Amino acid sequence: MSAVRTSAVALALVLSFSAAARGQARTDVVTLLNGDRLTGEVVELTRGRLEFKTDDAGTLEIEWDKIAGLEARRQFEVETSDGRRLLGSLGPAVDRALQVVAADGIVSLQMIEVTRITPIGASFWAKLDGSVDAGFTYTQSSGVAQVTLNTGTVYRRPEFLFRFTASGTLTQRSDGTGHDDRGALEFSYVRYRGRRLFVSGSARLESNESLGLLLRSQAGGVVGVRPVDTNRAQFELGGGLVVNDERGVDTDPTQNLEAVLGVRTSYFTYDRPRTQFDGSVQYFPSLTSWGRQRLQVDSDVKHELWKDFFVALNLFYTLDSAPPNPEAAHIDVGVVASLGWSF
Repeated sequence: MSAVRTSAVALALVLSFSAAARGQARTDVVTLLNGDRLTGEVVELTRGRLEFKTDDAGTLEIEWDKIAGLEARRQFEVETSDGRRLLGSLGPAVDRALQVVAADGIVSLQMIEVTRITPIGASFWAKLDGSVDAGFTYTQSSGVAQVTLNTGTVYRRPEFLFRFTASGTLTQRSDGTGHDDRGALEFSYVRYRGRRLFVSGSARLESNESLGLLLRSQAGGVVGVRPVDTNRAQFELGGGLVVNDERGVDTDPTQNLEAVLGVRTSYFTYDRPRTQFDGSVQYFPSLTSWGRQRLQVDSDVKHELWKDFFVALNLFYTLDSAPPNPEAAHIDVGVVASLGWSF
């Protein structure tokens, strides 16, 4: 009996501590412009939307410009549009201001300046942001079927981010002729320095049979600047060097050194249904094969159908003025409509 009684007491203590922990986790307060106050837990602010978990109404996504104030005792990482990164709790403020209570004092910010809020100690999964979409086309007259897949995932912290992207197009012809498969896989690491500068390193694998390329293995580094980072848009540009190893169709492997100039931009709305545009341009003038130039353009527009599901239109443009196989095409262009899910 004593063992049963001890177990019961221990279980009661565990349950009471769990209940207390749950109660403490829901003490953040959001004040809306109309004066309403919501109590819950700040999950994250990103791209103009505050994800806020409540006991009674579930998880809400509140537009940042509809919020008058935010208070929370927990510790957060706060990013601003001018590149500052602050650590602290969120104290009471008025007139659409946010007070970050840091160890060395209180910093008052206008809410329009704040672009991201992340709880310190948030789980690995909570720091992931990404999407995946797929499309299929078939033309009976030509007997050509194509399957496309695109995915991208970003792991974010105030000081750095890891980015993984992958895309692929598989083509099947009824007569078995031609090879038009293409694919790309890239890992990159971006480290932010100061308010605007960043340095990054990346590794990329790609194949494009239309351009006579079986496999290009590439690695390099870039130094750049991020002049725009707001709740509606992001823009960054940079330059650096890359080295690659190319394996072409019916050609010997070659190694190349190239300069790289790149631009990446995003524009997004946070009113539902959400719309998002992402685009990137990379220009590679060769330093070992003078006159050779490569250009890679990727863009996509996503429009939300319902929560976390979207329809996407993807565009890619690839130019190689001197592909590994001289008889291969120099340009590859594609437009793909697809359905996807974001997380």
